[in-house]
Amino acid sequence: MSANHRYETLSDITRRGFNVLVQCGCGHSAVIDARRLERWYRCHRWSTSLHLLRDHLYCLACGGRPAGAKVRPCAQEPTAPNRFPNTEEQWERLVRGLRS
Repeated sequence: MSANHRYETLSDITRRGFNVLVQCGCGHSAVIDARRLERWYRCHRWSTSLHLLRDHLYCLACGGRPAGAKVRPCAQEPTAPNRFPNTEEQWERLVRGLRS
């Protein structure tokens, strides 16, 4: 990663082909698939600003909201369990459910 790039949104991260590393205050960390996370946030109409991501995340180890979490881009493969829809049909079903 170059120090020249400023990452402010999930779109900035996905354009560069990175994933998202989230480190909780309890010490647990996980890498999340940035493309799927961005789509999930957009489906829910949540802000994709990096400083607001933690408002909707929770730690899989301690169960808490990672208030002191660090969110940053990384080149590692995702380590967090995939909790996102896998097919286009599942994504469409999610959007339909959110609209009703």
